[in-house]
Amino acid sequence: MGLADREKRELDEIEQRLAEEDPKLAAKLNRPSPLAFLSSGTMRVLGVVVAYVVGLLAMMAGVTWSSFLLIALGAGLCLSAFVGLLVRTWRKHRE
Repeated sequence: MGLADREKRELDEIEQRLAEEDPKLAAKLNRPSPLAFLSSGTMRVLGVVVAYVVGLLAMMAGVTWSSFLLIALGAGLCLSAFVGLLVRTWRKHRE
């Protein structure tokens, strides 16, 4: 559902006033995100990989320092990253 012409004009006016009042903020808002070229699926997979690696590092640190709590937290993080991805995929295919 698109915006009405009146709403588009109002948004353009707000944008112009913002650019006049605070040009630095307007420039910052118009700058694209460095990760804008990545799709949401790619970002999700990257998040899972990062969570898994952090979990592995936590488990290795737990083994090094003989900390059962750190090992358990790392294992839980590794497991939850992939369980979350599997549950999301299962729900998507179930629809």
